[in-house]
Amino acid sequence: MIKELKAVCADVDGTLCLKGGQLNPMTRQAIEDLHTHGILFGLGTGRAINQRVFTMKEFWGLSFMFDFIIGMNGGQLWTSDEPTVKNQYLLSRESMKEIIEQMRPMNLNAVIYEDEHMVATRMDIFQEESMKRNHTEVIVTDGDEARLYIRPNNNVLFRYDPEDEEKVLAHAKTLNCERYIGIRTAPGCLEFMDPRVNKGAGLRAYSEQSGIPVEAIMAFGDNDNDALMLKEAGWGVCLKDGSDYTKSMADAITDYNCDEDGVGRYLYDHCGMFLK
Repeated sequence: MIKELKAVCADVDGTLCLKGGQLNPMTRQAIEDLHTHGILFGLGTGRAINQRVFTMKEFWGLSFMFDFIIGMNGGQLWTSDEPTVKNQYLLSRESMKEIIEQMRPMNLNAVIYEDEHMVATRMDIFQEESMKRNHTEVIVTDGDEARLYIRPNNNVLFRYDPEDEEKVLAHAKTLNCERYIGIRTAPGCLEFMDPRVNKGAGLRAYSEQSGIPVEAIMAFGDNDNDALMLKEAGWGVCLKDGSDYTKSMADAITDYNCDEDGVGRYLYDHCGMFLK
């Protein structure tokens, strides 16, 4: 177990809450109690750091603003004491174009985050669900792929029916390139990014900027894109229903799922000594 706890970093979807959902009561209260005792709290998310992410504080009913946010799976970093969002390892326009062209045989919808909105080659049921869930405007290009790579970006993502996951991931593995890598970040979601980008690297960047050693940071996650963050942290905790890969990188696994207050129960059961 972690000996000194100075900060907690948690993934959002599938860890703190269900997609687009509220925090469960015990998880919300545990976060509040930790913060009251001087333990910082931040997000480690695959979402872009934009106004929608900041308003999650009000949506969740937290009494304080996040102390830090690791966004775009480690490609972005924001801290409350240095509020300019820092980007690192953006994909070049050439790489983005190549990814989109090589994934074209799968007939998937290519999507990027851009400022406060998203850009997609078409509107489909998966994009509609994401738009409603995240309350994010979507610019549809009507098949114009070039609109997606007019400038470097953190990533290119593709949404698809989870039933097609095996064939989509198999095709993605054929895109062998040192300039980018494809990672399943949720059921039915594949993201390509610079291979140096991961939430573990984002956690290290936060540690270096804040002066808080990673050994004093606890991290929670559930999916493959959380695995290296859990490995990097002083204590990494995977949710009970997390992926096998993420569990293999974790120091502990919760006894409860996300919708059963898995994070909150774990904090109260194992971190009581830091609340005194």
